[in-house]
Amino acid sequence: MNEHIASIPDLDGRKLAAALVAVQTALRTTIEELAKLNEGKGQHWFNTLEEVVIRDAKGTITEDIPIQAEAEALKFGVDVLQATLNASRNQLGLAAKE
Repeated sequence: MNEHIASIPDLDGRKLAAALVAVQTALRTTIEELAKLNEGKGQHWFNTLEEVVIRDAKGTITEDIPIQAEAEALKFGVDVLQATLNASRNQLGLAAKE
């Protein structure tokens, strides 16, 4: 079971934006390091990574947030995650997922 390891007290737009930039940067760095480890192995590893992280992100839930607000926030989070993965795919010169 995935467990949330952080919460942001008094969440506002600036805190959310800062957290988003930090996580996005960390994810891209992680993907770059994984690319080095998987050099010469094609892009199957990236496709698998993408499937797993998108699936896991879609499976998250948050307590004490109205369902509509949670759905909107989750969609935004998944869209940002997908955009980050797409940017990493392009940076690594990998073909678009079929």
